[in-house]
Amino acid sequence: MFTFNLIKFSKEYGKFIKIGLPILGSQLVMYGMTTVDYIMAGYYSSDDLAGVGLAAAIYSPVYFLTAGAMFAISPIIAQHFGAKEYTQIKIKTRKFLWTGLFVGFIFYLILSNAGVIFNFLDTLASEFDLGNLAITEEKIKTISLDYLNIVAFAAIPITLFQVFRGYSEGITQTRIVFILGLLGFLINIPLNYYFIFELGMGGVGCAYATAIVSWLGLIAFWFVTLYLKQYKDIRIYGNFIWPDFKSSLELLKLGIPISFGIFVELSMFSGASLVIYFFGANSLAAHTIAINLVGLLFMLPLSLGLASAIRVGNLIGAKKYKQANYSSNFSLRFSLIVAITNFILIISMGSLLISIYTSDPNVSVIALTLLTYAAIFQVPDAIGYSAIGSLRGHKDTFCPMVNFIISYWFIAIPAGICLSFNDSDFLPTQAEGMWTGMIIGIVVSAILNTQRLRIKKRELKRFFKLRTNKI
Repeated sequence: MFTFNLIKFSKEYGKFIKIGLPILGSQLVMYGMTTVDYIMAGYYSSDDLAGVGLAAAIYSPVYFLTAGAMFAISPIIAQHFGAKEYTQIKIKTRKFLWTGLFVGFIFYLILSNAGVIFNFLDTLASEFDLGNLAITEEKIKTISLDYLNIVAFAAIPITLFQVFRGYSEGITQTRIVFILGLLGFLINIPLNYYFIFELGMGGVGCAYATAIVSWLGLIAFWFVTLYLKQYKDIRIYGNFIWPDFKSSLELLKLGIPISFGIFVELSMFSGASLVIYFFGANSLAAHTIAINLVGLLFMLPLSLGLASAIRVGNLIGAKKYKQANYSSNFSLRFSLIVAITNFILIISMGSLLISIYTSDPNVSVIALTLLTYAAIFQVPDAIGYSAIGSLRGHKDTFCPMVNFIISYWFIAIPAGICLSFNDSDFLPTQAEGMWTGMIIGIVVSAILNTQRLRIKKRELKRFFKLRTNKI
């Protein structure tokens, strides 16, 4: 019995590694660009680090709420590719480019009008007597606004790049996506240095670098799909095709639940940044460092969750219900191991990791405290996302979205705000209070999503018994 389980475990491990490693590589490259921006802006000044972090708090949720809808392209194209419906791939991808152009324009409009959000914050500060923001905070606001106004010009190429990515991944050309992402990452570093330090633009220089890399990436993807032999049989270029409402509706119907779920999750972290904004540059800079480090370490459990969605979905599609449940359980256990590893890494190497971002002792002290909070939610966060990945494999995306709304919007953010501004001597306050609220929300989310997965697994058990009895 032990030998059988060991073999079964080894096979499942191999499947997860095969699916998850390319995903991990792509996620790390994408996240790496943001990390480099933070590090280089932080070496210019703490104000610039805080400014870029505040801008990212607005940019990230807007990106996932708009361009995130393009994530549905890959499974749509993959179905046609599996059926060898190459003509449909060509036609739909070209129509999806129109949808991407429209969504990208909305993305641009939101980023270029981000000043409305900051005006709201100033009004809020005045209305609730939160105090006048100092000159330093005004500088942070200026850096953030300038960053967002410039990076807005990257909105359309970023969205269209996602269309090309979905098309490429759908026809199994995932390695090319990784290579293009890696090249963009490498080009971004010298561009950052030039704009930040040589031209003295500080954190705003990151936006110029991002915009240039985004346009170069789009052009490169167009060139690749036009000339590489891997795309020879499925060229998407040809006669002009007008936008098609039906194709756009198909894409958005699948993509919006995914994008909105991610938006809800990210809005918690962004909301935390906006709250911590009131507590000064050092707190915001420290929060930015902690969030970025947590996000970087979370790439592994995130990739496992995405791999679980693919693996469980494939098994359910093949009517291998018992194996699908085993795969879900494997994913939960594997994610737990990864989470514990991340916990140990944060606790043991927190100071060293922070030193990469800043040499400011005031920022470092606060960041180290926040990393302690970050270590606490590693386990529930990893388990919760593993459950979400398996639920996506069940094509259950609505319930996780509702769970996110309950956990993050109705629990985490209100609890964090209340704790941040409380006057108690016994409860955490300011940035620590906000992070405590996030921990509460993440724990609730993990409980709700694992319970939902348990229900879906019970359903599969019933299907398996019925199928077995019929046989």
